[in-house]
Formats: sequence, C-alpha cells, structure tokens
Amino acid sequence: MQFNRFVTFLVLSGSLCAAATPIPDKSDTYQRSIQQFGGQIADPVAFPETVAGFESYLLASGVRDISAAELTRPNHLEVAARLGFSAFLPPKAWWPRGAALALLTQSMETAIHAAAHVRNWWRPAAYNLDPAVAGARNGDHPTANAFDLDFASTIDRMKAELYLRALDKQFPWMHLSLGLGALSTHIGLGSPRGHREWHYAGYRPPLGPLKNSFSTP
Repeated sequence: MQFNRFVTFLVLSGSLCAAATPIPDKSDTYQRSIQQFGGQIADPVAFPETVAGFESYLLASGVRDISAAELTRPNHLEVAARLGFSAFLPPKAWWPRGAALALLTQSMETAIHAAAHVRNWWRPAAYNLDPAVAGARNGDHPTANAFDLDFASTIDRMKAELYLRALDKQFPWMHLSLGLGALSTHIGLGSPRGHREWHYAGYRPPLGPLKNSFSTP
C-alpha cells in the first residue's frame, strides 16, 4: 500500500512539473521568440494573477532588466485612475507577449550598449481611446503586442533601429512592426497586422558611420 502511494506521488509530481514547464510550441511566435532571445518557457497559470505574480513569471522566463512594475505602469496615471486602474495587467494568456518583448529589448540593449526606457505595453481599450492618450484603435497596444522605447540620445535610437532592422531581416517570422521617432521607437512583435513601419515627427535615418552590422541572437 505504501509503495503504491509512493508511486502515485511520483506520478502526480511529474505531472505538476510538466504543467509548470510546458512543451514549447514552435508555431507560437512568442514562445519561439522567448527561446530565440535566450529565455525559458514558463507557464503563466502557475503564477498569481497580480503584478507580483507577473514579476515572478518574468524572472522565470529569463527577464532580468525590465520589471513588471515598468510594464504595467500607466503612462497617463490620471486617465488610468479615472477608469479605475492602478496598473495595467493583461490576461495571463498575454503574459508571454510581454516576456518576449522584454527579452528582445534586453538583447537590443546588450547589442547597442545603451539602455532604453520602456513605456506603453498593454493599454485597455477605454484608456487607449481616451483623447489624452490618443492611441490607434487598431494598434498593437490593446492586444499587448508592443512596447514604446525611449532613448537617451538620437544616436542610441539610430543604433537600435539598425539592430531591429537586422533582426527583422534574419527572423521575418517575428512580424516586427516599427514606429520610428527622434528619441523613441515603437516595437511590435507578432502584430496581428503583420510587419509594417511608420515614422513620427523628428525621425532621421541612421547616419553613415553607424551603418555597421549588429549581431542578432
């Protein structure tokens, strides 16, 4: 009897471990991207549906330089508060999108030797359409497919552009979308609308001396 109970315990333990570490789905853009950028596949179901739980999920996925607080902080706090939000935590099914984008950003920062400030990950629809936010109705933020990144200098932003273009060329399956400005970049991954590019006011293409190649993961 004791032996049978021990065997049952081992089987249950193995099942729980398998649930916490799902088998990667090669057709899933976000799981594939997480692995491409050196992360690990973690199961969001195994974590509490809180900002702290999301932080634990990010750490389990290999994200070290970008926190859950950064990803869930509303850019317009007053608008979010009026709508009843203190943080923007998307459904668990979308957490891998944040992990993949964070790992992409970490890889980019390492390649260009410069840091980027992350803002505007997931935007609830009502917040996105508020006049103070003026988000695109069919943009990437309401589906948690994008970050906005701010850089300290135009040169850093240009270096990031070159890295992202090299990444897009090497891994077209990521369906990157790029919104390029003077000091900021919108980077979308696995966008429902596919690969596309647009420019904001003040955008300048990379200068000649910068046009070297960056290693991609």
